[in-house]
Amino acid sequence: MSAPATLANGGKTSGSPAGGSRSPWGRLLLIALGLVVVGSGGVYWWAFEGGEKWWHSVLLPTKATFRGKVTLDGEPLRGGQLMALPVRAGVPQSAGFIGQDGEFILRTDIEGNYVDHAFVGRYRVTVTQFAMQVGASPPRMTSPAKYASTATSELSITVDRDASKNDALIELRSDSKESNK
Repeated sequence: MSAPATLANGGKTSGSPAGGSRSPWGRLLLIALGLVVVGSGGVYWWAFEGGEKWWHSVLLPTKATFRGKVTLDGEPLRGGQLMALPVRAGVPQSAGFIGQDGEFILRTDIEGNYVDHAFVGRYRVTVTQFAMQVGASPPRMTSPAKYASTATSELSITVDRDASKNDALIELRSDSKESNK
């Protein structure tokens, strides 16, 4: 048999090239333990430190202010609601409450807080207005029914990154006016 080799620093080597035999299970256990620690930290960050908000801010497009005015037969629509339903999947819808002057600002519900912005992109639009309800009578829509559904309204807007471009005039026509065309 041969004598063990002597290293330059005076140490001796064993038969293995790595200087000792270490089980591959030990390395595998260290890797698994590292993944558990990193994964647990990621779950904690996601659930308690705002990771989900950060992720949504990365995935969702930017936001911009969007204003407009709604008219019915050339006159301001006094009251009602405008809904902007995004064409892009995963983007929250926006709503605008129409004032007595016909004007609105799109607002978006982001985790329970309404902000005066909408996400950049294209939206299909619906507009509804209901009469004041007295007693237990069913609600009566006073705006043309055509504009209450995205399937029939044919209204759309595009929210641009540049807020100076985000001003729309939405002109509605009453049912009786359209039948005269």
